[in-house]
Amino acid sequence: MLFPTITFAVFFLLVYVANWLLMPRFRLWKWFIIAVSYVFYGWWDWRFVLLLVAATFVNQALGVQIARARRSRGGARAAKRWLVLSVVANLAALGYFKYVDFFAVNLDQLLSSVGLGAPLPLLRILLPVGISFLVFRVLTYTIDIYRGELAPASTLDFGVYVAFFPYLLAGPIARARDFLPQLRAPRDPHSVDAGRAFTLILGGLAKKMLIADYLSTHIVNGVFASPQSFSSWETLWGIVAYSVQIYCDFSAYSDIAIGISLLLGFELPENFNAPYTARTIQDFWRRWHITLSSWLRDYLYIPLGGNR
Repeated sequence: MLFPTITFAVFFLLVYVANWLLMPRFRLWKWFIIAVSYVFYGWWDWRFVLLLVAATFVNQALGVQIARARRSRGGARAAKRWLVLSVVANLAALGYFKYVDFFAVNLDQLLSSVGLGAPLPLLRILLPVGISFLVFRVLTYTIDIYRGELAPASTLDFGVYVAFFPYLLAGPIARARDFLPQLRAPRDPHSVDAGRAFTLILGGLAKKMLIADYLSTHIVNGVFASPQSFSSWETLWGIVAYSVQIYCDFSAYSDIAIGISLLLGFELPENFNAPYTARTIQDFWRRWHITLSSWLRDYLYIPLGGNR
């Protein structure tokens, strides 16, 4: 189910009404939002839902074990082992879905090139949509528990965090320590910034449907399909159009996700900040897919030593 479709519009209208009707019964609301998020994610294939269920229970169990180890005397080493298991398990799942068939194809081609060709069976693995974003999100949960910056949430709250449908497809990457506190009490409908929400949603739809789709259909697809049929200047224009298309496409989904989340009462982090106005590569990195670049900085770059 994609955002700029009639199907999603009907789905969200029903969810929006039920969201605020059930909000006073907050525990029931949590079960409801998990259920509709599973429907949303399983719209392509019901097996995707199993991934969300597994990610919820496995990472919740690992998070609880990390917290217990940290509280025990001399448990730092045990906590680190549980954290390593969490990182390995999540990255293994990501690698399995994204790269097993890729490596099988390339290994088969390599063997064939040296006369050892023996067709390898492809698993035809169905790639779950947004699995990278899912893995990055759940890792913020276990890593922050290990750092002592977050206490384990209830399994129900963590289930909402894992499955919350606005950011399932293309981010932004909401960190557990920022999102989970919003689940401590019912959201207030009077505090919803509806103006900002509709501005983001309508702006996102315009970027996606009026700019990105137009550039893709009328310029980019033709240039990239047969560049030899175009002049140098036309090819250059196709490259520029593609850079605009990919920005509008990606940022549109983030804007719509933030907007619909606001209408449901929840804040998500900003993900793009006019990246093509950046004057340096470093500034561009800070403006493009902000939640990913900041995730890589805080959970990978700095722990590995930063600029040292």
